[in-house]
Amino acid sequence: MTKSKILLIILLVALFVFNSNAQETINDSTTKTSTSKQLKVGYTGSYPFITSGSNPDGIIIDLWKEISYGTDYEYDFIHFDDVNIGINAVQKNELDILIGPITINLDRAKKISFSQPFYNTELAILSPIRELTMWDRLSPFFSINFIYAVFGLIFILTLVGFLVWLVERKGELEEYRDKPLQGIGIGVWLAIVTMTTVGYGDYSPKTPAGRAILGSWMVISLIMATSFVAGIASTLTASSNTSNTITTLSQIDTDKRVAIPSISRLSDNIRANGGKPIVVHDVDEAMELLNEGKVEAIVYDVIPLEHIYNKLDKDEFIMTTNGLYKQNYGFVLPTESNLKREVNLKILELKESNEIQQIIDLWVNKE
Repeated sequence: MTKSKILLIILLVALFVFNSNAQETINDSTTKTSTSKQLKVGYTGSYPFITSGSNPDGIIIDLWKEISYGTDYEYDFIHFDDVNIGINAVQKNELDILIGPITINLDRAKKISFSQPFYNTELAILSPIRELTMWDRLSPFFSINFIYAVFGLIFILTLVGFLVWLVERKGELEEYRDKPLQGIGIGVWLAIVTMTTVGYGDYSPKTPAGRAILGSWMVISLIMATSFVAGIASTLTASSNTSNTITTLSQIDTDKRVAIPSISRLSDNIRANGGKPIVVHDVDEAMELLNEGKVEAIVYDVIPLEHIYNKLDKDEFIMTTNGLYKQNYGFVLPTESNLKREVNLKILELKESNEIQQIIDLWVNKE
């Protein structure tokens, strides 16, 4: 065999091996491309759900990484400042999924599809601890209701005193006959000692009509005195409180200003009590208003509010939760998404293993 033939054989073998390897590489690449899923993942929210910066991080990002772990998902993150813009992008199929602390509600569910709720949240109240001033303690006694009650009682006592004088003025007592003002004053005095059950005995009705009036007043005054004393006791209890700190929505009244998220029901509730809601974009903006004295309290989602509260002096601030406006957070997907079932199963798995709560606790307590 000549050298030329040997070289030709070697060349043919080399070409065969190279062609086989190239074909195998193409097949592997085709297989990888056909099985991998390139997703467009939108994200929205504020700290600690989402951190600011070029590299997204936070509760939501960690949760998505857990959901996509062990899958063949490949994805690009796209940030949205406004959740409604992100939802519109999902509706137009410009996104495969929008992740974030997105409240599940009927209006949104009519447009897009939601995943399983990954967290059940509620609103909390954060406010400075404020001690009562002397005026705070005395002001209940100058309230309209208390003043109305006092003047109402004085009017009734005067009316009873006048009726007693009217029927007793022709009797034996000279004060009734010749001195009307003094006679009415004696009648008022009789009404007072009768109501208080003191009964000094210095004056008493002499005529049957006078006795009938004061006898009726005895029964009526028992009922009135009980209600009046209860009102005074309630006022004293309110004025004896040691704090003027806002811990419930009912305390947000009489032009008190409070920072809230954009929730129309909450805003309407606060306005109905006489308060002034101020809508903020995130909890950091709300805390800035509180520190500047522009609001008296913050009503916000418990997770970011708790993160803020953990950094504050507990002797100066208090955070309370009363089951306010409970709501569910979920992810947004197109209505015909093939991704929904897989995401739902993974969320349920993470909830049952308590991994979602662990992620949240980690970020809430993070310095």
